[in-house]
Amino acid sequence: MSLINDMLRDLDARRRPPPGAQEALADVRPPPAPPHPRRTVAAVLALVVAVGAALGGAGWYLLERQPAPRVPAAPPGPQATATGPHAAPRSGDGAPPPAAGAATGKPAAAPPAAPARPVVRAVRVLPGGDGEAVRLVAEIEGPVPPVDTTRTADGVLARLRGARAAAGLAPAPAGPVEALELRETGGDLELRARTARPVAQVAVRLLPGTEGAPHRLELQLTPAPRGEAPAQAATGDEPRRAAKAPATETEKVRAAAERRVSGAAERSAARTAAGREAGAPATTAEPPRMERRLRPLTPAQRAERAYAQGLAAMRAGDWAGARRAFQAAMRALPGHPKSAEALARLELRAGRPAEAERVLREALAAQPGHSALTRLLARLLAERGELEAAIATLRRALPGSDAALYGLLGALEQRAGRAAQAAQAYRAALAREPRRAEWWVGLGIALEHLGRGEEAAEAYRRARGLGLAPALERFVGERLAALGH
Repeated sequence: MSLINDMLRDLDARRRPPPGAQEALADVRPPPAPPHPRRTVAAVLALVVAVGAALGGAGWYLLERQPAPRVPAAPPGPQATATGPHAAPRSGDGAPPPAAGAATGKPAAAPPAAPARPVVRAVRVLPGGDGEAVRLVAEIEGPVPPVDTTRTADGVLARLRGARAAAGLAPAPAGPVEALELRETGGDLELRARTARPVAQVAVRLLPGTEGAPHRLELQLTPAPRGEAPAQAATGDEPRRAAKAPATETEKVRAAAERRVSGAAERSAARTAAGREAGAPATTAEPPRMERRLRPLTPAQRAERAYAQGLAAMRAGDWAGARRAFQAAMRALPGHPKSAEALARLELRAGRPAEAERVLREALAAQPGHSALTRLLARLLAERGELEAAIATLRRALPGSDAALYGLLGALEQRAGRAAQAAQAYRAALAREPRRAEWWVGLGIALEHLGRGEEAAEAYRRARGLGLAPALERFVGERLAALGH
């Protein structure tokens, strides 16, 4: 800048007249001589450079004093917002922040979408496969919600964090679960199950869905042994206002004993208070204690519990669950007759007669001579064409009190062509149950084959008097007509 100022002063001095010339020529001033062309161009260029430098310096000075532009903060998202010395400075002029992408020319990014809520599409009640246990199975779409479970006085409460129920979902109770309720509260979904007996244990299992299938949340509820009061839930769930009445005689006796103990304690406390008022020395009377000892279930009780679970599974259409329950019953009590019969019928229904025969033979090895299992095995063998094996199976169970076993033996002996043995078996069956019309018809056929027409006609008349199906009625009428009756 000093160089430019010196140049300007030099130009001004060259254009100034010499000393004394101004006073001498006050009245007459000749026109100034035209400047030299080269000097004029140089002066103009110097002036342009000076003005440009001055403007540049002023711009730089103003730019240094201008506050820094505000950098817009990142939109809030799932991650925490950055803070500290590297955070973007805030603008102090109160102006709105520039739109995202204004400096770069790129379109602003859309704000992240809110995360999807888990949706419960279905809730089912299935057998637990372990005695009287039961499973609550919920099908969930979307993210997997955290689950909190609480045992209540009459069942269990499960809270699915951030979840909601599908529109119109109304789960139906089944088996030991007497009531199911879904309720959305505080952004969560509550699933409350009321059971016939208190719940001793809740096991939670999550099976993530694959290839678009929904997730499966399973709550396995194990009921408390009969007569045991439910423990207060550790999560602070409020107890119900009304206590459930004892359901069994054992629970009634135990409740009465607890009332007697409570009454004795109250009377002892009253006597102690009365003694204090009378001036007698105070004594600390400790109330009597009542110990509760739980007896383990017997093998027969465990088998019956598993059998009941299997029947519940069959009613629900869960054939695999029913098969597991019946197998558990037979493990608890080898040869458990009702479970073996039900399991064999399941195998026959599934088209596995060899597996059904194996189940029945194993059960008969543990429970020899059981009538229902023997008859089922004999029918299976007869339908397979093994007539003599079926008859031998029935005769191994004799003698017995089951009339149906003798009736089946009479029919198989008749089919084998042994009329005398058939008549003998039918008479044994009718001696135990005389009002079985079909057995009287079988006896009449056997006697007719033996040439004993009058006895056969009497058997036919007895059958007709008890009532017959239309086909048998026609057959008996034809035989009586053939015998002349």
